[in-house]
Amino acid sequence: MSHLFERLRDLGIRWRRGKTGSVFRQLVVSYIVFAVVSVFLLNLCMIGVLIFIGGGQLEALAPYELVDDEGNVDNFSSFERLGGWIEQLDASYQVTKVYGEKKDLIMAYTMEELTEYLMTDNLVETKNSASEYRGYLKAVCAKDKTTYYLIKIARDALKMSYTYNVGKDTKTTQVMVAAFLSFGLLFLMSCVLMSAYLSRKIRKPLQKIMSGMEQVRAGDSQVRLEFEAQREFAEIRDTFNMMIGQLDAQKRRKQEDEERKNRMLLEISHDIKTPVSTIKSSALALEDGLIKSEELPRYYQMIDQKAGRVNMLVNELFQLLKMEDKGYRLQMERTDLCELVRQICAEHYEEITGRNLDFQIQIPETPIYAELDRKEFARVIENLLGNAGKYNQTGRKVAVELQQEEGKARLSVWDDGEQIAEELRPVLFDPFVRGDSARRSSGGTGLGLAIASKIVEKHGGELRYVWRGEGNEFLIILSAGKADNIMLKILAKN
Repeated sequence: MSHLFERLRDLGIRWRRGKTGSVFRQLVVSYIVFAVVSVFLLNLCMIGVLIFIGGGQLEALAPYELVDDEGNVDNFSSFERLGGWIEQLDASYQVTKVYGEKKDLIMAYTMEELTEYLMTDNLVETKNSASEYRGYLKAVCAKDKTTYYLIKIARDALKMSYTYNVGKDTKTTQVMVAAFLSFGLLFLMSCVLMSAYLSRKIRKPLQKIMSGMEQVRAGDSQVRLEFEAQREFAEIRDTFNMMIGQLDAQKRRKQEDEERKNRMLLEISHDIKTPVSTIKSSALALEDGLIKSEELPRYYQMIDQKAGRVNMLVNELFQLLKMEDKGYRLQMERTDLCELVRQICAEHYEEITGRNLDFQIQIPETPIYAELDRKEFARVIENLLGNAGKYNQTGRKVAVELQQEEGKARLSVWDDGEQIAEELRPVLFDPFVRGDSARRSSGGTGLGLAIASKIVEKHGGELRYVWRGEGNEFLIILSAGKADNIMLKILAKN
């Protein structure tokens, strides 16, 4: 049933996709609409310009429309702005009246001269003003009297054109139809070429992106997009590859976390099984009365030790899980590092010196403050100091030095013992990793450095180990956003 619902959902998605249409089709349609609208707007703008020049009427730009059949001159202002004027002539072609500003000095014409004004530009060969000005002659008959109006304007201000009525010629009509069909064919060809261009520049990258997404949906985390395209598609390609890389990294981290979890469970079962088995066997021996009276204290002491180890393991495991919980919040307070380090050093002084180690402490008198969880952060320093004293079998010195440099505090706790093995360093802060190669029940739980690392992370910092200056060094680096921009450098051995 669930499979049927998924099929119906996929069909619904495909139907909606088909209904909305593809981006490629919309781009082609948009190109056609854009071309048509552009031609329309161009013509509209040209008409608007002509209307503006004609003062609101297109007739004002037609020379023969400036004088009506009664001899009245109307709408002359637009024509006059273009540098034209009108001369009223009598029957002998003498100038009797001028409308506008006359640009030449001619006051009488012959028929031949008038003909020269009426000729087109490429046919004018004259020495009078007809070479510079064009004329439009209109005759008005009123009261048995004929009056001529010569409308003159510069030849470069107004061009003459001719309009043919193609409907009068069947052959010409056929040519015009063929021209329009040719235009339509060319327009369709341009649409096809634009479609091919969009297909190469847009559709192919989109298809590759969709194909990559389908592969990811199918569970392939190794897919990568490889194509050349414009900046926007290149950014999508790079972002896609980056996201796939991040997903792959998250998948690997998840797998590593799962392996670490399984390994931790195995380590827990191993560390608990041995002491529990000892406790159980001892309890059975005591219950059956197999233990001699003089050996009873030793058995009770052994049971107590094994129970204490199990209790310590459970407590530290609880501490580790608490630090890994994202919802757990530290109790941050403004803390004097000098005072905190002095207190911890005093608590470990007898333990370290009791191992015949030289314990050197250098702490400034001036307080150095930081925002810390005093209890949890003290656990980190105690763990590293305890390791320095416990595992320094070949050296003779443990030193603690606290100083402030350039607004940063540096706390160094180091020992001159044997360095940690190279193969242990990559997993040094994982749970149940011990500095000694043999797994002994009398050793530590292997959770100390893992807990210390998580505490430092909770403080917004990082805990690292390096071998430097013939000593074992752990670095605790707190982010610059903390109160006094603290960097703690701790040297010790696990």
